[in-house]
Amino acid sequence: MRAAYGAGAAAFGIGVFVLLHVVAYHAMVPQLSPLVASIILLAFDLVVAAVLGYLALSNKPDTIEDEAKMIRQQAVVEMRRSVTAMALVGEVAGAVIRRPREVTVVKPRGTVRLAGELAARLLARR
Repeated sequence: MRAAYGAGAAAFGIGVFVLLHVVAYHAMVPQLSPLVASIILLAFDLVVAAVLGYLALSNKPDTIEDEAKMIRQQAVVEMRRSVTAMALVGEVAGAVIRRPREVTVVKPRGTVRLAGELAARLLARR
């Protein structure tokens, strides 16, 4: 919902900006020709765009942003290592613990099956 409200606010903000240009244009037309008024507004917009673009390009991340990026990268590396290690341990443990199972012709259901499997495992360990 916050994103929808933000998008709506941005749309109306752009509308206000456009209407401000129209008002400025109509205010300049009685003193200047329409072409000159348009060129003045265009030059103003280009100057503002150039200043904001320069600020955006020259804004370098500070030490806190750099440290946060390094911490995030380290966390991702450690997460990948732990997932890989756990998968490897799981496979090795499964290969070591697995024993051949006897196949029964009739498989009982419910608690009878559970009791039979538990008994078979207990007897197989001895």
